[in-house]
Amino acid sequence: MSRLTPAQAATRWLAHENLDRSPQRERFAAWLEESEENRQAWIQAHQVWDVFDDADDSDLIAALARAARRAGPEPVARPLQPWLIAASIAALTVSAALFAGQRWRWLEHRAAPVEVARGEAPSLATFGRADYATGEGQKSIIDLPDGTRLTLDASTAVDVAFARDRRDIRLLNGHAFFDVAHDREHPFAVEAAGRVITALGTQFDVKLQAEGLRVVLAEGSVSVGMATGRPGAPPVKLKPGEAFSAPKNGGGKVTRTDLNEALAWKQGVVEFRDQPLSEAVRLLNRYTRAQIVIRDPKVAALRITGVFRTGDIKRFGRSVSEVLPVRMIARDADTYELVSTRR
Repeated sequence: MSRLTPAQAATRWLAHENLDRSPQRERFAAWLEESEENRQAWIQAHQVWDVFDDADDSDLIAALARAARRAGPEPVARPLQPWLIAASIAALTVSAALFAGQRWRWLEHRAAPVEVARGEAPSLATFGRADYATGEGQKSIIDLPDGTRLTLDASTAVDVAFARDRRDIRLLNGHAFFDVAHDREHPFAVEAAGRVITALGTQFDVKLQAEGLRVVLAEGSVSVGMATGRPGAPPVKLKPGEAFSAPKNGGGKVTRTDLNEALAWKQGVVEFRDQPLSEAVRLLNRYTRAQIVIRDPKVAALRITGVFRTGDIKRFGRSVSEVLPVRMIARDADTYELVSTRR
């Protein structure tokens, strides 16, 4: 495959049906190790193929998948046919365009229904205990009386207090997205980690992390300031596409962010960009009862890039084993371990 670009070679490797057998397994591993470009091309090609795998309701994508499979790799000894390369690349190019241009709408359509948090009727007039909460592996969509919609990530709790002239919410723990109904007469504020995010009608994301707070603005405008009685810098105003990050005890900073990446969790997927495998596993474990463990520090330190669905750790294990020197072993019904394949 030396005469092909990394993207072309990745497409042909993807069409192989026996990558887990010798000698293709060793040839494929050697190709991956040749360059970082090869590894990135394989990740991108595999993401596109994931769209094929779950596109049973799309005649167009199903036809592209069949065409790409028919344009599978020739034996190495035979010369590469131009039409064969073109067919593989055409399928990859068209599907990549579909994936990049429509993936969030498509994922939203295909996403499994979320469960709304259940329990006693919440008291929305005063602060007290959590009014809405989610457990591990659960997401919730909540419509508040004013028309505001909350999307709660797994392991999240919020306390709501709507008064005559204000709409206040406390994010007690976790991660939530706020689609705020516009009402100039009743300001909307979210308190989290000693700071207050104030908005009128807007969309923003608030996440409590071990290291502190992160606010991402998707639409409209918000200001982020210190809670009443806490000294600190004056409020910071965000523009769409900006993120405010602050440690637990310290000043914050504003940066530009990729909204698709920051809000991917709402669509049932997460995106990693050159992050330690241990961090990826820690996040994915929030969405399933079964858990992935890593005991080998060298495996934990491996870096991962890609887009993965939440709630399907077996699929994650298969995908990561194709780009990293690891494999996933079932230790019991609810525990899977990622181990090194290097000797």
